[in-house]
Amino acid sequence: MKNINKKLILLCLCLCMFLSETCLATQTSAASTSAAQTTPAAQPGESFPAAETTSAAESASAEPEFTRTVDVNDGFSAAGVCGLIIGTNILSVADVYKTPGEVDWELRGSAIKKYENLGIAQVDSYLNVRKKPDPDAEVIGKMTNNNACEILSKSSDGKWLKIESGSVTGWVSSDYILTGWRAKDQGRAEAELQVIIKVDTLNVREEPDANSTIWTQADGNERYDIVKDLGDWIMIELDDSVGYVAAEYVEQTYSLNTAVKYTPPAEEVARTLRGRIVAYALKWLGGRYVWGGETLGKGVDCSGFVMKIYQNFGIYLTHHSGTMAGEGRRISRSQLKKGDLVFYAKGGSINHVAMYIGDGQVVHARSRRRGICITDIDYRTPVRFVTYLDE
Repeated sequence: MKNINKKLILLCLCLCMFLSETCLATQTSAASTSAAQTTPAAQPGESFPAAETTSAAESASAEPEFTRTVDVNDGFSAAGVCGLIIGTNILSVADVYKTPGEVDWELRGSAIKKYENLGIAQVDSYLNVRKKPDPDAEVIGKMTNNNACEILSKSSDGKWLKIESGSVTGWVSSDYILTGWRAKDQGRAEAELQVIIKVDTLNVREEPDANSTIWTQADGNERYDIVKDLGDWIMIELDDSVGYVAAEYVEQTYSLNTAVKYTPPAEEVARTLRGRIVAYALKWLGGRYVWGGETLGKGVDCSGFVMKIYQNFGIYLTHHSGTMAGEGRRISRSQLKKGDLVFYAKGGSINHVAMYIGDGQVVHARSRRRGICITDIDYRTPVRFVTYLDE
């Protein structure tokens, strides 16, 4: 019996050594294969999953002893089996076996941890943020669907919540705010990997190269959705296109979009043609972006949005931002008034249009992720200002 036990122990030790060598060989092979693979070049408008944000040096030091190299035919990796047999820490093995979806879900959780009492707006279009808990109180901001806020307090009747969202602090109807675990689940689902610009303005280049052409500048007051992390360069979404910014000047974080400041025009202005055009445009805030679309309520692109807003007032424009820029009367930035058009370009060609709504802001059909929204006029560098309005 003792001889049999000794033989079994010896056999187990040999098996462990064999699997250990197999594990290391598998890891080396997997690393070589990974290094040889290349990622297809992104075309404007394409969407890529966010890549890991650690540098090469960080990745090397953080990599577990055994990596997951699963054969779809057997369901288990030699590395995983080896790790369990020779006593690798069970938790580290479990971490290695997490699916990309599980890892992504955990990373998205960092967005909701920024809030002590998270609230998420649930609306078809937009939710007014008011100065006081009263439906007739002054509007000081707007939240669109899935915008996040910190809930500060509740009115005595429970109908209003005092919130802080971005740079806006005010009151919203509690009927349209998710709270508790529902808000957390929704927040995780909606969190986006974004860059925060750490300087006032940052060059956006056509290619991930310091010698590449600068086609616009990103504003330090805005956040931009990440399309892909390339290490020294980050591919960001700009409207329906993409550009590249130097990683050293940005901070990457999972974030939730928040409210924007907005004060409606005075009553006398609201009655003018310009005031009515802006009011009608803002009615569609939170709507869908659809490339080539021209149906408000179902989906529009940037020029389709402006075209349909003007059409409602008997002004007919061509469904093309470049043509719009050429057919209207060109004005200077200092001459901008509510309802005028602001144009942006890439490579010297007009590729986006927005409507000026006053106070340095524009409303536009921005992108598939953002839809119809309000941003600062300088979220990109404007290149032309045009009016179609006489008054």
